Amino acid sequence: MSAPAAPLQLRLCMFLNYCAYAIQLNSVGIAVLQTQRSFGVSLVEASTLAFYKGLGILSGALIAGSFLKRIGYKRAMLIALAASALVLVAVPVFVSFTAVKAVFLVTGLSYGLMKVALYSTIGLISPGKKEHASLLSFVESFYKIGSLLTFIVFAAFTNNNDPHSTSWSYAYTLLAGLMAVAFVLLVSTPLDESSVREDSAKPLYLPFLEMARLAITPVAVTLAFLVFAAIVTEHGFINWLPTFNTKVMGLVPTLGIQLAGLYAIFAIIGRVGVGFVLKRVAWFPVLVACIAGAAGVLVLGLLAARGVVLSAVADWREVPLAVWLLPLTGLFVGPIWPVMHSAALTTLPAARHNTLASLSVVFSSTSGAVGTPLLGVVFHHYGGLVALAALLVPLAILAMGIVVLRRVKQAMPAASPA
Repeated sequence: MSAPAAPLQLRLCMFLNYCAYAIQLNSVGIAVLQTQRSFGVSLVEASTLAFYKGLGILSGALIAGSFLKRIGYKRAMLIALAASALVLVAVPVFVSFTAVKAVFLVTGLSYGLMKVALYSTIGLISPGKKEHASLLSFVESFYKIGSLLTFIVFAAFTNNNDPHSTSWSYAYTLLAGLMAVAFVLLVSTPLDESSVREDSAKPLYLPFLEMARLAITPVAVTLAFLVFAAIVTEHGFINWLPTFNTKVMGLVPTLGIQLAGLYAIFAIIGRVGVGFVLKRVAWFPVLVACIAGAAGVLVLGLLAARGVVLSAVADWREVPLAVWLLPLTGLFVGPIWPVMHSAALTTLPAARHNTLASLSVVFSSTSGAVGTPLLGVVFHHYGGLVALAALLVPLAILAMGIVVLRRVKQAMPAASPA
């Protein structure tokens, strides 16, 4: 039987959840800078904040994969929001480097729990596979919006005149307020989870065993390769376009960073646009178009970048064509993540979505830790043009991976997302 369409209130809650967590988790770079200024910690010590965030997300995903159906999707999201709001509002009160470490650990864990619960809820409330892919794409677009808002929110609370000021910590109070609003919205939203409830008498080791068994199935192995390729591709553009613009295209750092930010804007447009397209078009042709579009724009951008002479460009009117072309890849790369996840999740019954979503978070955590440094090595030894050209490799893996995923889906019994 088809699930009812998601109520507007639940959709708003999902959008707000993802946006708030994106603002917080993407602030780790800002926190690294601010903790050095305010508390006098070393760069090496400040950089451990990324470790606490990653450890939290990984722990939250493993907890969700093992106990989410026993806890309940709605209850898990409420626990995550409450824990996040409490730790965020405490930062300005107990302002210290330890408090900042705690906030990334707790919000990371909460996000891991929230993400798996939210993905599982989408499977529960979506009446069909196209609706599932569309809603997931819309939800993920709000993560990108939150990523952009990170810099606006924290810049508004930063005191440039006093390097020891801790005024930036009050940005966390604003985020705590967003979490509280999402909590209130969710509390008052009904969610029928009776079809996926797990018997409390079930031995505790069984969920771990189920996760291990699922991890070696064709759909999970295929998703692992897709996640790795998607993470390397997206992080390659996000993390290395600023350096490429400055060191290869000759832009001054400020302008290079600003124009690299166009990638995130195009990624938002891509995810929102594909969210509408998926209501009428199946996932496979959409992904084929996205991968082909990303590869095409990347090749055009690299061709335009050949022969550019470094000249400390500070005026946007003098910016080389390649700098404008390369961020356009976000229009095509942005939608790949939610669409491929929807395709993989809807291969399984809704009751197993939480387990596969947990594995996805584990895959993405490890992929992110490997992919960005790997591209950095290529950039250092062979230059920026070769480093960005190397992104054609994960794009090729994505192309092969979606073909395999389609075959896996065709070979398995039809599973409704609801």
